[in-house]
Parts: sequence; C-alpha cells; structure tokens
Amino acid sequence: MAHESEIERGAGLEAVKDRVFCGSDEPILHHVCLFVSDMDASVEFYTTGLGLKVREAFDDIVGVRPTGRFPFRLASVFLQAGDGRYIELHPAGDGDMSPPGFPLNHLALSVADVDAAYDRAVAAGALPFGFAMEEAHWDGTPLDVVMTGQRSEPMRMAFLQGPSGELIELYQAAAANNASDQFAT
Repeated sequence: MAHESEIERGAGLEAVKDRVFCGSDEPILHHVCLFVSDMDASVEFYTTGLGLKVREAFDDIVGVRPTGRFPFRLASVFLQAGDGRYIELHPAGDGDMSPPGFPLNHLALSVADVDAAYDRAVAAGALPFGFAMEEAHWDGTPLDVVMTGQRSEPMRMAFLQGPSGELIELYQAAAANNASDQFAT
C-alpha cells in the first residue's frame, strides 16, 4: 500500500537519474507488461533462466487528482531488459486491470508530454481506456501517479487503445524540480 507520508514529503524524488521512469524527448519503447500466473516462478525464470536482473519492485500505484488520491492496488516487478528498457510483470488477477490480450497486457512509451501525446493519439483514432478501482473509476486520461515500494517514483501516465484494440500506456517522468510539489497536498 502507498506510503502517504513518503509521498507527501516527496521522499526519494531527488535522484531522478536512478529512477525506472526516466523521461525522453521523443517517444521510445520503455517496457512491455506481462500478466503472469505465478509471480515468484516468473521472476525466478526471467532472472535465472534468461539472465535479466530485477530493477525495481513496486507495491502499488497511487493516482493523484485534485479530488484526492486513490490506489490501483497493483503490484509489479520491473526487470532490466536493455538500456532503459524493461519487462514489467504483474500478478494475473491482481487488481481490476483486466488484460485485453493475456498474458501481454500493454506496451509503454516514454514521451516528453503525456497530455500532448494523448491528445495527438486520440485525434488519430485511439480510444480512451479506463480502469475501475475500489475508490474510483479512472477513464485513462492523463493522471499523476506515484509507484510505491522501497523507493517511490512519481510520473504522469495515460492509457488508450490503438486501432486493433492493443493497450498502450503513455508516461512522462516527473521533473526533479517540481516532483515534490506535484505530489504533495
């Protein structure tokens, strides 16, 4: 679960270069997300069997809106798969994020401006893709979130579907100079 006091203080936000979610000036592939039936066995397979290394494990994702915070209740493990590229593992059936094409859930693109990239994609025919959660429904439009775990990582993200129904995440790393302000209330 989210560490509210850590998020409010902006703890750990100064080390941007050490974050999993670093920004890019142009869209680049950041990660591919897989839903797996056995998280421990999958982490073991990808690390021992394929030689990848665990980059970060997150306990939850917390959405931040002016109306309040809400948790996604979704754990994840990011495995290093190249320079700044990752395979993200989620436990299958964890949370309300239903994968459209099990086990591949989504591909994520790092963008310089989530809001502009989202608007451009929708204008080109993409459809918004939202999630139902216990406390709220998120329509997939740009949202400030904090990935929580041993280290918190703030970012801005959006979800949409491409022309064949594929799920796409757009994300933007929070700037070092405003991350503490952006996620404090």
